[in-house]
Amino acid sequence: MTRELIRALFQAGLPVGITSFLLVWWALKSDYLQMPASVGEVEKGFKKLSKKKDGKKRRKKGGRTEPETPETAVDDKPRLNPVHNKWLAFGGGFYGVVALLTYAIVELAEIRDFIARYDGLAGLISKFSFGMIIELIVDAVMNFVVAIAWPAYWLSDIAGEYIWVWFGVAYGGYWAGVKAALHYFGPQAGGEE
Repeated sequence: MTRELIRALFQAGLPVGITSFLLVWWALKSDYLQMPASVGEVEKGFKKLSKKKDGKKRRKKGGRTEPETPETAVDDKPRLNPVHNKWLAFGGGFYGVVALLTYAIVELAEIRDFIARYDGLAGLISKFSFGMIIELIVDAVMNFVVAIAWPAYWLSDIAGEYIWVWFGVAYGGYWAGVKAALHYFGPQAGGEE
């Protein structure tokens, strides 16, 4: 049990905690979120951003698409960077952090293997083709699906009786990362009370 707990801490808790800290810290620094007081408020803030993003799409009325009018327009929001957009695409919150982390791990491994298949970067460049671009796009879409279904991806590596330890440690890392970002970026960090 102790060995599995330590393994979960280093393979799940720390990576999820660091990722959640960086995502929330960056969102606060970039003014994507108002200064929340709790982890729940951070999650509500990102859900609100996600809904605004969806609401900006043209609304359908009577089978045809109509442009937004001042009455139907959703308040403007800051333009999100690609990382926060991907996090919101994965649902935001804990699930989104783990999905984003899974996507990054799977995608980087795919890119490494893809380059190695062509005997390094020089071989890849010399054999570059349109088919390679299509292959990379298809792999990215497949990796997105794997990331959305991250529990299935990670459960293949975890012993059955310790699943809840891993989920608990991962969620604890997420919670600690968000709390650390709030503490670091909060009013006390700037000297205000």
